Amino acid sequence: MNKIFKRSLISAVVALGSTGAMAADHDGVVGVLTDYNVDLYGVAAISAFNQEDGNGYDYENESRVGVRAGKAFNDDVYIFMQIESGYVGEDGTGATLGNRDTFIGMKGDWGQIRFGRMLTPMYEVVDWPYSNPGLGRVFDWGADTKSHYDRKGDIARYDSPDFSGFSFDLSVGRGDKDVSGSNHFGAALHYTLADAFTLHGGYEYNSNYEGEVDTKAYLAGIEVPLPGGFKISAAYKYNDGVYKVGDSDPLKTYNGVESEQEQISVVGDYWNGPWGFRLGYAANGDSDLDNNVDVDDSDSVIAGQLMYSKNGFLPYLRIGQHDAGNLEDKKAFARLGIEYSF
Repeated sequence: MNKIFKRSLISAVVALGSTGAMAADHDGVVGVLTDYNVDLYGVAAISAFNQEDGNGYDYENESRVGVRAGKAFNDDVYIFMQIESGYVGEDGTGATLGNRDTFIGMKGDWGQIRFGRMLTPMYEVVDWPYSNPGLGRVFDWGADTKSHYDRKGDIARYDSPDFSGFSFDLSVGRGDKDVSGSNHFGAALHYTLADAFTLHGGYEYNSNYEGEVDTKAYLAGIEVPLPGGFKISAAYKYNDGVYKVGDSDPLKTYNGVESEQEQISVVGDYWNGPWGFRLGYAANGDSDLDNNVDVDDSDSVIAGQLMYSKNGFLPYLRIGQHDAGNLEDKKAFARLGIEYSF
């Protein structure tokens, strides 16, 4: 990146975020920051999407942009920050800076700690590798029993270094800042044995979740690379939380009732050079409501994705079938898109 642009970008970030204090470099020159490592990054992503139970085809713009900057504090501590926008979306309303992971932190041989808005440790595993391709409508945000957050503000997160294949992540902070007694705790464990497999474990506890109940979520998952470019990933997730479905859902009358629900995800990958294929299946069991009402709200989705990766570009075609949202019959969906990371 051009040095003049870097300096201008950092000066602009400081000016926007300042509360009145002036910034100075190590030479004491006010208003000029030097020697910072600055990266402008992002993803350009557009796709045409059609769903049988929708209102017709749509273009979905998931492009986003972010900036990272950092500088050594001393020989043992490196200070860094990140500001990332949301997806552009239909009309740009979600593209505000800070919508996605936005934080300040420090790192060293002892790991890293960040403060601000970021993925919770358990959700980071839920999102990848277990919710792609198109499995999020069931395994991710598609559960009817809500028990955990995805991206969370008002938290601190610690990520450990690698201890011979083992690492862990911890997060703690507020749940809903406008609700008294609403707090968050999350954790994830990871263990990789050479090229044999990777194990993931996740846990999240939220008191007074969205002002309603205390919730818990658990996850156990595995990734197994296989010969010939194949890989299998599978996970089990258990939600102990509160029932929440959309206003158009026929089961909305049970919203707010404490409940439990189990979920599974299985994903297979195959890569041959730049060509890749991914096939995924996810399912939710029926929610177990504490008021003893029997509900038939199990969901499932199966989807396949063909992709081609070259020079940062990833064109892909995804097709699938689902009955998420308590549909009476399974409905087909398709997506044709391209992504470019820079």
